[in-house]
Amino acid sequence: MLEEISDQLEKTFMDEEVNIKNGAGKKIEPDDKIILNVGGVKYETFRSTLTAYPETLLGIMFADRNKEMLHPMNGNEFFFDRDGYLFRHILQYYRTGMIHWPEPSSCHENSTHNTHFDSKKSTKPSDKSEIKDANTVPSYMFPFSRSELEQEMQYFLIPAASEDDDDDDNNSYNPPLTFANKAVVDNVNGFLNSLIDVMHQLAGLFEKHIFITFYHDRQPPIFSLITPNLNVVKNETAPFRENIRKLLLPYAGVGYTLLMNFEREIELYLKGEIPELNWSIEKPAGLPNRFILHLSFNDKFLKQQILRNSCLAKVIYTINSDKSKGHIDN
Repeated sequence: MLEEISDQLEKTFMDEEVNIKNGAGKKIEPDDKIILNVGGVKYETFRSTLTAYPETLLGIMFADRNKEMLHPMNGNEFFFDRDGYLFRHILQYYRTGMIHWPEPSSCHENSTHNTHFDSKKSTKPSDKSEIKDANTVPSYMFPFSRSELEQEMQYFLIPAASEDDDDDDNNSYNPPLTFANKAVVDNVNGFLNSLIDVMHQLAGLFEKHIFITFYHDRQPPIFSLITPNLNVVKNETAPFRENIRKLLLPYAGVGYTLLMNFEREIELYLKGEIPELNWSIEKPAGLPNRFILHLSFNDKFLKQQILRNSCLAKVIYTINSDKSKGHIDN
């Protein structure tokens, strides 16, 4: 009974894949079904499953234009001298568009998470060499490291992340962040937050424009509320000067490098956080190694909006009542 259900499920999933890739009712030619012999472990799939990802190694290899260059064994079998057990995760990419990382518990003997094997053949062999059919291999039997799978992904040209994957799916592949890159990420995030804080302080003083000059040579950034004199290195003597200076000082030199590399991305992020923001950046001719960033608001300071959304909203009714009462008394 279990065998019949298993066969029916396998046929159902096979029919679904064929219909999606080839169109319902289309006859599947014999050469569309191929066997991938990876390190002695055999996998069956369809050519169309692999060619759906034309930038990968298998997508290129089995493309129609390269058919004449293929040299199969036994008609439709192709051998790869790679790790046959890790290849299961590679093939899952072709079937789902994602790399599926096993849960930590799958390394333990009692777990059958993310495994595909025939219940009739569930006896655990004592050696890898005894297994020839990938569908009989529980994933907990052969734990692997992330670096091992990354090496296989590089060999088969599997992209680090799908370009169409816009969400933060925990099952999708995301390379680990190195120490140096994490430091830069922290600087990027700090820089973005500092610029937002600068604009917040600016608006709090009923100002709408600020010019910030970032230097390449680690010189502290300077700022002004008016178009800066390029020959004068002086900060604006406005009341908020010290607060702005503290916000910008950590990005002496770094701010220039971040703008040079991520200018467009920084602009888009800030405009997403501050919809009224105007952004322009200039690199003055004859004065190398500096960027002048001009930030401003396309906004108005509206008295009623400020009153209604501040603590002063509590006294608006009292003021209006007093005005009405005075009008009646008169």
